[in-house]
Amino acid sequence: MKSRLKFQKRSGIPRFCAPWICVAAAFLTLLPSAFGQDFSMTIAPFNPFAVAPGEASAANISLGALNGFNGSVALTCVITSETTGTPPTCQISPASVQPSGGATATILTTSSTTPALYKITITGTSPNTVVTQAQNLTVLSVTAQFTITVQTTIAPNSVPAGNGAQGVISVNPINGYVSPGSPAQGVTLSCASITPLVTFPPVCSFTYAQGAKGVYVNGEPNTATITINTAGPVTTGANTHPRSFYALWMPLPLLTMVGLGAAMGGKRSRKAWGLLALFVVSGCLLLMPACSNSNPTTTTPNGITPANSYTFIIVGVDIDGNISSNTNSSGTNPSVTLTVTAPTPTP
Repeated sequence: MKSRLKFQKRSGIPRFCAPWICVAAAFLTLLPSAFGQDFSMTIAPFNPFAVAPGEASAANISLGALNGFNGSVALTCVITSETTGTPPTCQISPASVQPSGGATATILTTSSTTPALYKITITGTSPNTVVTQAQNLTVLSVTAQFTITVQTTIAPNSVPAGNGAQGVISVNPINGYVSPGSPAQGVTLSCASITPLVTFPPVCSFTYAQGAKGVYVNGEPNTATITINTAGPVTTGANTHPRSFYALWMPLPLLTMVGLGAAMGGKRSRKAWGLLALFVVSGCLLLMPACSNSNPTTTTPNGITPANSYTFIIVGVDIDGNISSNTNSSGTNPSVTLTVTAPTPTP
């Protein structure tokens, strides 16, 4: 009888026991594993999910307490890949969290990190619970490059033929792009195309920093000024002296004769000659505006740009032959537009 009541425990369950005792013992043994989890762990997707060498990605970790747990959870991170080479590194801050709380997992890469698909495994550990979750992160092999954007649109946007307008173009680095060569070189900008095609089209040009032949980019955006000029009438101007200047000499011969007549005649004669001289001078002053030149002449040595709306596509190239990369949704490089109207009439 005593031998039947003797208990020999194996894994917490009596070896020999009454049925109801065995059931209760089994329930008590499984209770911690089924209902004793200390915490829950949720990891947001890494953002961005793909990076270039030298960039970083991060994900938020959220912990929730279960069953009244108020201890700390240790967080660790392991990176694995099927590709050999230099992997990224993982940092979790803070490394120990008390639920409910959170932490951040940051994946750091360098320029020498091997492009590959990496598995990021994050584990949370408490005295009674271990929770593990894994996500993927891709390190891409990319080429440093640059894009072109219109920082300031052409102003004024409409000009008469013969006038011009200006705007500002920005060269923007991607993936740490640095212009090859010296700061005096950089990215050379040009108008690759113009529409519509006409006989005397507008002409675009670019102004860089003093002494430079292009836009030098050293990891930060830099700008240049675009100028669009149009062909129109050129005013040649009037003669050096207007015709009114020569009109002043017209009454001199008659005034000379009046003066001689007055000197040789009597008192009445001088009075008559004086009235005649006054009449002559007044007439000359009234006729003098008709002798002036109010219509300066013009010429068109370069023709006239036809009235139309013109669009210029802008590209850039550095001394190594790298061409600006397109980033807009239409699949083309940026453009500027200028409307040209008929020349302003000369007064």
